[in-house]
Amino acid sequence: MKRESSISKAITVVLGLALIGYIGYQVYRTFYKPVRTVSAVYAEVDDVIEIDGVVVRDEFIFSRNYGSGVLEVKMYEGERVGNGNTVAVVYANEAAAEKSRKADELTLQIERMMALYSQSAENYDIDVANDRISDAAITLLTLREEGVSGRVGTSVEELRLRVLEREYIYRDKAELLNVIDALRAEREKLGAGGGIVKRIYSPSAGYFSQHTDGYESSLTVDLALNGSMQEIVEKTGNYAEGDSGAVGKLVKTNKWYLVSVIPEESAKRLSLGKYMTLKFADKSLPTVEAKLVRITEPEDGKVLTVFCCDTHIADFAKVRKVSADAVVKTYSGLKVPREALRVNEDGQNGVYCLIDSQVKFKPVDIIFEKDSYYISRYDSSDTSSLLLYDEIVISAKNLENKKIVK
Repeated sequence: MKRESSISKAITVVLGLALIGYIGYQVYRTFYKPVRTVSAVYAEVDDVIEIDGVVVRDEFIFSRNYGSGVLEVKMYEGERVGNGNTVAVVYANEAAAEKSRKADELTLQIERMMALYSQSAENYDIDVANDRISDAAITLLTLREEGVSGRVGTSVEELRLRVLEREYIYRDKAELLNVIDALRAEREKLGAGGGIVKRIYSPSAGYFSQHTDGYESSLTVDLALNGSMQEIVEKTGNYAEGDSGAVGKLVKTNKWYLVSVIPEESAKRLSLGKYMTLKFADKSLPTVEAKLVRITEPEDGKVLTVFCCDTHIADFAKVRKVSADAVVKTYSGLKVPREALRVNEDGQNGVYCLIDSQVKFKPVDIIFEKDSYYISRYDSSDTSSLLLYDEIVISAKNLENKKIVK
C-alpha cells in the first residue's frame, strides 16, 4: 500500500509538471513573435529653427508728468485708439473723479436706452430675448477665457443691451423716452466735466496698453533694423519690469518685429526676404507668417535675425520675450523608425516589411530625418516601394528578402 501511494504521488507530480509545461508553451506561442513590426503611417513634420527673442514695436509712452491729482485711464487693454482720442483724465481730487465716473455710467445707460428705442419693431418673444442674452454671455465668457481683454468692454455692453431688451420687451416706447429724459436730467445735475485738471490725448492711432516693461524707449524699430548685434544684446539685457512713470503705451501699428540671436549653422538654412511660419511656444498665441528682413554677418558663431509680421494679435502688446519655432520647410511622407532602415546588397536604402508571413525588402527615399525616425517619400502608385500601413520590421534575426517567417 505504501509503495502504491508513492507511485501515485510521483504520477501526480509528473502530470502536474507536464501541465505546467504545456501551459507555458501555449503562453510562449501566444506572446512570442519572431519579428516585431510597426505600421507605416503618413506624417507631416516641420524642419524648424528654435528662436528665443524679443518683440519690437513702434511704441509711444504716455508719461505721468501731470503733477498732482487723481488719474483715471479711459481705455481698455488692447483697445483701438483714434488720433486725438482721450486716453486718460486727471481729476483735481477723488470726489471729482467719482462724479465723473457716475456721469460716464449715466451716459452709457442713455446710449443703451437710445439704441433700444431706435430699434425697429421686431416680432420676438421672451424665449428669443433669453437666447440673445445667452449668446452674449457665452461670447463674453469666451473672450475672458481666451484673454482677449480688448474686446471685453464691448461684449459687456452687448450683454447689458440684451438684458434691457428683455426688460422692456412688452413696454411702450414712450416709457423709454421718459427713462432717457430722467437719466439725462440726472447727468446734468452732476455737472460732468468739472474738476478735470488735464486730459491725456493719443498723438496718433493705434492700440492702447497699460503694460509697460522698460523696453519701449530702448528697443526701437530703427535699432532692430540697423543696430549691431552687440548693441541689441546689450539693450535686451537692460530689462526693467514695468515703468512706474507711465500711464501706459500706444502701439502705433499692427507691424511688429521678432529679434533674436541664433547659431550661425542654423542661419545657413534661412533665406533673406523669405516668408516663414512662426509657431509660438505659448499655444495661446496664433501661428503667423513673418518675413525675414535681416540677417547679420556671423560674430563668434552667431548671427542676428529679424522677422517682420503685420498680423494683429489680440493682447500681444503685453508680450515682449517669446520663444517660437521658425518653420524652414514642412516634409510629408511615411514615418520610418531609425532602427528599421537597412541597406541591401546593391547599396539601396530600404526596410523589410512583413507581408503574408513573408519578409520583403522595399526601397525607401529618405527626405528628412529626426532623432528617432525618418520621413520617406510616398508614392501610392509605386507598389514596389513602401506603402501606407505596410508592416515595417523593426526587430528580427537573420533578415533576408523573401524569407518566410512562421
